[in-house]
Amino acid sequence: MQDGVVVRNREGVSQGNPISPVLANLYLHHVLDLWFERRFKRGCRGAAHLIRFVDDFVVCFEHQAEADAFGRELAERMQKFGLELKPEKTRLLLFGRSARGWAAAHGEKPGTFVFLGFKHVCGLDRRGKFAVVRIPAHDSCRKFLDRIHDWLKSHMHWNRRAQQAYLTTMLRGFYQYFALHHCERKLDWVCREVQLQWIRTLRRRSQRHRLFWSYLSGRAWFELPRPRTLHPTV
Repeated sequence: MQDGVVVRNREGVSQGNPISPVLANLYLHHVLDLWFERRFKRGCRGAAHLIRFVDDFVVCFEHQAEADAFGRELAERMQKFGLELKPEKTRLLLFGRSARGWAAAHGEKPGTFVFLGFKHVCGLDRRGKFAVVRIPAHDSCRKFLDRIHDWLKSHMHWNRRAQQAYLTTMLRGFYQYFALHHCERKLDWVCREVQLQWIRTLRRRSQRHRLFWSYLSGRAWFELPRPRTLHPTV
């Protein structure tokens, strides 16, 4: 509304607009959630589950025929509301306990998928039983490291303690989201990459440096928080 006049916009909101996730939740609750629970799921013979976060969602089916039918009916449902699925972000794959057994019998690896920043893998727990293993997706780690690189480049001449404080805050925020079981190895790699970027930034300050790894590893101002599992039961 502008000056008491209602303005209709048929092009939607801009990418990254704060209202976008709010509208996605309201719109898809009717377009997808209610339709799936009250209509499509009732006709399924096997188990069927929908997991959605804003405009990203995963749907699990026990029978492939029902997954195929869902894909066809969902496309028609979306068209009614002027929506469409992105082909490059939509796919059908075998996943779960039976998928792991089928892939092992055929000498293949079961499929994986990325959802909410995590790569989901058919794995095993400590007792050797099937478990869904979630590790930070490569793109999530790469975007975080790119942000670190850009920040170091623009704050190259900050004193070392100030740089350490900021990098510590950034890493702890990253760990807070991704520090699930099975994630420590990947998070160790991210921490190591941050340290290497920091070393390269410090070396650019002077052509005559003595900032070698053996020297820096014993300095308190160069220490960064190491990852540990923060959500062991998730």
